[in-house]
Amino acid sequence: MDEIETSISAEEPSRWSVRLDRLRLRLRLRFRDAGLESAYRADRFRHNLGNIRFAFLAGVALWVTWGLLLRPHMLALSDQRLDLLMRFAVFIPMLIVGFGLTYTRFFGRAWEWASVSIAAATILFWVFYVSRVTTLPAEYGYVGVILITAFTYTLLQLRFVLVMLVTAIGIVAYLPYAISAGWIVDVSLVLATLYLVSFGFLGGLAAYRLERFTRDLFLRERQLEQERTRSDGLLLNMLPAAIVERLKTSSGGRIAQSFDRVSVFFVDAVGSTEQAARSTPEAFADALDALFRHFDGIAARHGLEKIKTIGDAYMAVAGAPTPMADHAEAAVGMAVDILTDAGEIRWPSGDPIVVRGGIATGPAVAGVIGDRRFAYDLWGDTVNLASRLEESAGPGQVLVSESTARELTDRYDFGPSEILEVKGKGPTTVSVLLGRHSNVPIMAPLASEVE
Repeated sequence: MDEIETSISAEEPSRWSVRLDRLRLRLRLRFRDAGLESAYRADRFRHNLGNIRFAFLAGVALWVTWGLLLRPHMLALSDQRLDLLMRFAVFIPMLIVGFGLTYTRFFGRAWEWASVSIAAATILFWVFYVSRVTTLPAEYGYVGVILITAFTYTLLQLRFVLVMLVTAIGIVAYLPYAISAGWIVDVSLVLATLYLVSFGFLGGLAAYRLERFTRDLFLRERQLEQERTRSDGLLLNMLPAAIVERLKTSSGGRIAQSFDRVSVFFVDAVGSTEQAARSTPEAFADALDALFRHFDGIAARHGLEKIKTIGDAYMAVAGAPTPMADHAEAAVGMAVDILTDAGEIRWPSGDPIVVRGGIATGPAVAGVIGDRRFAYDLWGDTVNLASRLEESAGPGQVLVSESTARELTDRYDFGPSEILEVKGKGPTTVSVLLGRHSNVPIMAPLASEVE
């Protein structure tokens, strides 16, 4: 019972902290993590760039359209001249400049404040403009302010705090003018106040809900991307990268490939059965894990693809699933490095881990089959031969098939060719790998070390 109460009390703070974080996000509309906030804003800009450009172009189109429609209703010549001047020398050029800025490098860092500046300047010039136009009704003024602020949360999709800033500028700029203008009657002033405040409230509410939604969506997309990266990482631990990509695009789970020439390398730890009997399961598993991790590093360095581990045996291939011109040299190079490092990793008993291996070169078939627990595997005579050579090799030796040695005699040293009776294949010509040219030959460990 005490354990249950302890676990509950330990979980409660985390739950409450999550709830407080969500509440804080909803109230402040800002992530506590500065890096996350910066990533969100960059993501919003990428998704919103098309809307921003469209908003500027749509604004230009509206200024032109409204000017054509309202010009016949401007009875004073001075009003028509002022209208042309403000429309085509102030309002439209500001939007064109804003549109041009969207193609500059720095716009991504300052797009919000650039948009706010253009919107605020448009409102201020608009109030000046309507204060000089005397032949249009008073509603013309506050409707224009409402339309300008509406652009900030519909097309520009600015953050809530910036939308409210533009809305406040519009109200503060227009209402003092409307109050001081003698020709605006009281009812028009009341309507202007009601409309500006009401639309400001509705616009702010829309901006708030939109930003909260986009922030939640951003977090979910990041979580989804993290899960996708995690699942891809798990797949890459089980399958080669090229096969993972094919599985993503293929309709079924079966993949089969034929390779004219690959080099298969088998290596195992000598005396592992006896060492397992002398060690705890945990210590024995730790030793094998260290050994296979060491093999993984060498395989990656030489460009081999790890296929699987079978008990204490490790299988890798050069030339599949991605063909490789120097596959034989890559496999033999891995074997040389493994033998060079022999003895660095030890069993729990303190004895050095001695290995033996086999390499064969030739054709093979590879692929992924089955419906569950996908695994990339190789089949064919080349695989069988490499496995048999590993089983026949002595401690500290790597037996190489004739086809492999024939390709590398100018770069590696091999022992004299000998005929080996290979199970399931018969007499087979093989050689013992000694090392690279001009290197000291790799010698097998002493029998005492193996025992």
